[in-house]
Amino acid sequence: MSGSLRLNLVDYATRAVYEHGQGVAGRQITVTGFVALDHSGAPYLVRMALNCCAADAQPVKVGLTGKLPPVLRPDGWLQVTGTYTAKRAKDPVNGGPIPFLQVTSAKPVKTPADPYDET
Repeated sequence: MSGSLRLNLVDYATRAVYEHGQGVAGRQITVTGFVALDHSGAPYLVRMALNCCAADAQPVKVGLTGKLPPVLRPDGWLQVTGTYTAKRAKDPVNGGPIPFLQVTSAKPVKTPADPYDET
């Protein structure tokens, strides 16, 4: 295996939850999103997924565990590399599943020109 598999955050979340990690388990995965912290301070990487337009955007969240930066800036953008984990959480907002990524490295990146994930 050479290099990491670059996926958009929505693709990783879909594969992790609905395909139970098939195709991503055992591989280094790189995703990008903005940081959000829940009420307990647990970190998530988030992208806003569009169905039609910005007005219908829904957050897609991936929980982060493992080697995280010592300080995470909410709403700051990160590129994260890590591996699939079967760990899940339940989204307190909509009750949906939140997959996790076991982080091996993370670095701040600029906000993308189009911050929405249009997949």
